[in-house]
Amino acid sequence: MKAITISQHGGPEVLVQTEIPHPVPKENQVLVRLEYAALNHLDIWVRAGGPAYPVPLPHVLGADGTGVVEEAGPDVEGITVGTRVVVLPGLACGMCEFCRRGMDNQCHQFEILGAKRHGTYAEYVLVPDQNVLAIPDKLGFETAAAYPVSYLTAWHMLMGRAKLQPKEKVLIVGAGSGVSVAGAQIAKAMGAYVYAVTTKEEKVPKIKSLGVEHVFLQAEKSDFSKWVFELTKGKGVEIVFEHVGPATWEKSFRSLSKYGRLVTCGATTGPKVNLELRSMFGKDISILGARMGTQKEFMELSNLIFEDKFKPIIDKTFPLAEAAEAHKYLESGQQFGKILLKIGK
Repeated sequence: MKAITISQHGGPEVLVQTEIPHPVPKENQVLVRLEYAALNHLDIWVRAGGPAYPVPLPHVLGADGTGVVEEAGPDVEGITVGTRVVVLPGLACGMCEFCRRGMDNQCHQFEILGAKRHGTYAEYVLVPDQNVLAIPDKLGFETAAAYPVSYLTAWHMLMGRAKLQPKEKVLIVGAGSGVSVAGAQIAKAMGAYVYAVTTKEEKVPKIKSLGVEHVFLQAEKSDFSKWVFELTKGKGVEIVFEHVGPATWEKSFRSLSKYGRLVTCGATTGPKVNLELRSMFGKDISILGARMGTQKEFMELSNLIFEDKFKPIIDKTFPLAEAAEAHKYLESGQQFGKILLKIGK
């Protein structure tokens, strides 16, 4: 089958289309003939050779995907050949203490598709039957491919960890990225007031089109926390949605209200930040980490998308053979929403 593989770590140029063996499902595995895959920053980190994601080479990237079940192993349950499906990218054992408690994103054997085993930059992908979900006929493959990683992560951040309540104020930092667009849409759908920060002037009208009340255009030395306190009459926001890291952390922290919650899923600008402990305990502030999301949360999120409560934003689609160009585009920071790879004919 055709696949985009990396045989060495490096820049986008290491992504090469090649032929690899056609996978065969065993036991409870299903083989999905893919129509679309989606890019995530995770793909860049794996491609570049980050220490957090060691992979055997050659390797196929890609966590997000959607298509049709083509083959099923003998022990597969609940899914049949010919079913249109979306792939749940979080792989868990289903048996450990965390899986039994519904916290499968913290499974001792947890991995993300494409980060250790072959992913979705290919004509076919092999996954356990618990990692596919049937999608309604009215839902396009493009839309289904666009939501698993980014939207599940945003859902877990806001609903699973920060426990967002209607009418609370949410600040989205680094707005314009896939996960931030997802966060803004989810927060609005859940009845929040949403503020956003971006460094890209051309993204401001697009961010406002999501229903975001106010957008701050971040300059090199500007402080969006002062802007937040002006808008909120000195109170701050209940939730800050973070994934940028050191470049924005202190301003994000200062933007919080009493009993505020800062929830983060990433460290784009680095892994270490300063923490003002006196402000943290003085204002009863909570700092929450978020690792993608659980299977239960994936079902909750999927049901809302199936019911058209909101629709994932797609920025641009590239043919599978142009995966390297898609990576260059993602790394340029120009995108607003998700970048897809078209695989099916």
